[in-house]
Amino acid sequence: MHRCLVASVAVFALGVGAASAADLGRPAAAPVYAKAPPLDVPFSWTGFYVGGHVGWAGIDDSQALSSPTFALTVPNSPSGLIGGGHAGYNWQINQWVLGVETDFDGTSINSTYGIGAPFVDTTGTERLDWQGSLRGRAGVAFDKALFYGTGGWAYGHFTDSYDTAGPTFHQSVSSNRDGWTVGAGIEYAFLPNFTGRVEYRHTDWGTHTNNLNVFLAPPGVSNDRVTENQVTLGLSYKFGR
Repeated sequence: MHRCLVASVAVFALGVGAASAADLGRPAAAPVYAKAPPLDVPFSWTGFYVGGHVGWAGIDDSQALSSPTFALTVPNSPSGLIGGGHAGYNWQINQWVLGVETDFDGTSINSTYGIGAPFVDTTGTERLDWQGSLRGRAGVAFDKALFYGTGGWAYGHFTDSYDTAGPTFHQSVSSNRDGWTVGAGIEYAFLPNFTGRVEYRHTDWGTHTNNLNVFLAPPGVSNDRVTENQVTLGLSYKFGR
């Protein structure tokens, strides 16, 4: 009986040893690594950008017509579509964003108005041919959303015309004007390199004097005081990430 027990133990030991040897001959299984979750990198506003915009603008114009024989104030409020391009650069420091931007617009702002007594059958026409600006921007960013203010120098080209029927007197005066502009906007990065914006600006073109030596007899002047309000929607492409 003892011999049977010893033989059984020996057979078991040999089996275990053979199995262990077989395991040692097999290559170890490759480790399985879990894929790390993507990092949520905050959007950066730093970099150059270019874009386009369209919108609406309205002008408040008060002309003071005068000559040695009369003085007359003529109000006018033309409005129309504007559209153009813009380009700029932003620097982001923590949540704060500072930048500089320039833009240029063509406009459809054009209106004809009656001048009134003592000018019977007399009309004036005002047109804002184009405008542009060079501005600073400053705002606070909440990841992909930017709330900003903007302000700086504005420039534009105006054409004023005056017509009187039979006998006909006509005079057209063109002028380049400077002013200041200020406003605010909201911009959002809806794709890694594309942002959309809505912006409001108020522009003060100051007072410009047109010499009317043909339309008015004796010769006189028009002191033209103009302000403008505009709202635009814009799309920008931001270079880099």
